[in-house]
Amino acid sequence: DAPVLTGAAPLRYTITADGNHRTYQLTGGLEDLRFHDASGAEHPYLLVAPATHQPEWADATLHPIMATRTTSGFEADLGSPLDVDRIRVSGIAAPFLKRLRVEGSGDRARWIVLSADSTLFDLPDQQLRNLEVTFEHGTFRYVRVMWDDRASARVTHVGSLAARRYDPAVPTNPARVPLTFRATTSEAGKSRYRIALPSAHLPVAAIELQVTNANVFRDASVSEGRLTGSTVEPVQLGTAKLRRAERDNAVAEQMTVPTIFPEGADLDLTVDDGNNAPLEIRSIVVLLAPLPWIYFESSDGKQITATYGDRSLKAPSYDLEARRASVQSAQPARATWSPARPASSPPAVESIPVAGGPVDRKSFRHTRSIGPTQEGLTSLLLDADVLSRSSALRDVRIVNTHNQQVPYLVEHRDAPLMLPLRMPQRTRGEGTKSIYRFTLPYDSLPEGTRLVIGTSARVFERSATLSRAADERRGREREVIALETWKGTNPESSAPDLTLAAPFAGSREVDLELDEGDNAPLPIVSAQLLLPSYALRFISPGGSLTLLYGNASAAAPRYDLAILAPRLFGESARDISLTRAAPMVATPEAGTERTIFWIVIAIAVVALLITLVRLLSSGVTTTES
Repeated sequence: DAPVLTGAAPLRYTITADGNHRTYQLTGGLEDLRFHDASGAEHPYLLVAPATHQPEWADATLHPIMATRTTSGFEADLGSPLDVDRIRVSGIAAPFLKRLRVEGSGDRARWIVLSADSTLFDLPDQQLRNLEVTFEHGTFRYVRVMWDDRASARVTHVGSLAARRYDPAVPTNPARVPLTFRATTSEAGKSRYRIALPSAHLPVAAIELQVTNANVFRDASVSEGRLTGSTVEPVQLGTAKLRRAERDNAVAEQMTVPTIFPEGADLDLTVDDGNNAPLEIRSIVVLLAPLPWIYFESSDGKQITATYGDRSLKAPSYDLEARRASVQSAQPARATWSPARPASSPPAVESIPVAGGPVDRKSFRHTRSIGPTQEGLTSLLLDADVLSRSSALRDVRIVNTHNQQVPYLVEHRDAPLMLPLRMPQRTRGEGTKSIYRFTLPYDSLPEGTRLVIGTSARVFERSATLSRAADERRGREREVIALETWKGTNPESSAPDLTLAAPFAGSREVDLELDEGDNAPLPIVSAQLLLPSYALRFISPGGSLTLLYGNASAAAPRYDLAILAPRLFGESARDISLTRAAPMVATPEAGTERTIFWIVIAIAVVALLITLVRLLSSGVTTTES
């Protein structure tokens, strides 16, 4: 169960992919798991790999049954009583989406409900298909299928029905674990969610969304941050097209994103909404890879206690290994886990550094309060002021009240940092051109910043030119920094935004020039900057902390990442944000600072000259007397 998977040594697999099908072969894991009896003696067990057998199917002979006003269907004769756990229906003309009820019998006199309300569908346009119904295994000769015709057309022809023979060595449905998640900020047209797993190194095969939307057809991706050198970079774990169709009171859906195994406990889900509203997500669950099972023998049926979590232990070896061949095909009694009890003492974290060397606050131009923090793993989201005023984050430091550094890792996030811009008035340029001059919040925006422009028009085509505005004071001419063609082609939906990636550093104003041709001016309704997003991941000692930046001579910090990394990804981090930055006037830009500097120098020189003249005049008067 989940406590064992999250507390014991991680399971390890060799994964083979064949198209959309994956095969998982267990290679190790749970080495620290131990069983003990009531006296405390170690109790032998075997870790049995998950089943890999291919299922066997038995074909049936079909017989029609009498239809009613709301139902129709057929009976299937398997020829003899068989232990089965699934049926597969084929030969129905697509497209179709039907609800049904499945019953089983051994003598056609007494029927048992196998599935009270299932759905079969084949919708080629939506790329959705499911022709199987699963149920608890049992021995039956006859299977009866009853179609629900109350809200959909009758099924006029069924080609065949096959039943799957029950085999304990055939893989079962994947284990499902519900997850906590929250929406995070995102650019227009996309929704982003931070998902918290119960633990790092879980054998996650897929992420499944459960939504209330009637129809869904959207791209989705799952990623996580992984340590690359000294920075945490986003790594994509899987992509998929989410599909859902609801009609005639029935639902067909494929709402899973297959993934490779994550290394950490935080996942990021991105859904491309297009022109739709964000999905109405009821829950998100994780589907695990096929799990092993544990075989042990008990002479008295009394309670057995499991312990795990000591990573220094090696895999045990018991004489019970001699029975492995017979255990593989055995059908032993089922044991159940009791609720997990917390460890008697928390794991030691004394080796995890939460305070580094001292730092001189006076050498940093900018000081920001992080505020009271809770102890534990924390991610501090950096804002535009830090990204624009620091030296590529080399001079960023977190310090406690004793001016000791708090070690951190830089985490690059997928989701951009968004800054809305004030919409300027349109001015007329040369010929048929429209010009919009945007004032930027900083003249030192970080590399990777993008300008995104929105319009209410739907069908159009314009040439867009982005330029640095001319600066006569600095003797700088207009400079083109980006060229794009902006096009909208669908009158039924909003046009895509214009996205301009350009080097904005050194600019406080930029001009967007649109060539309107012989058309009316394109209505511009929104403008925003998308900055690359970063966070600092650290173990907070608790209490008030301070962020320092703005020291051009500071080198990038060097912390013991080999010690930090395991702890920084072993659990989900708590996101916190900075307090609002001081207004721009409180910290002048570089050009203004130089002007003030020379003004001060000039005033000082004039003052010195006046003083010198007065001293000389005083000396001459004394000599004459």
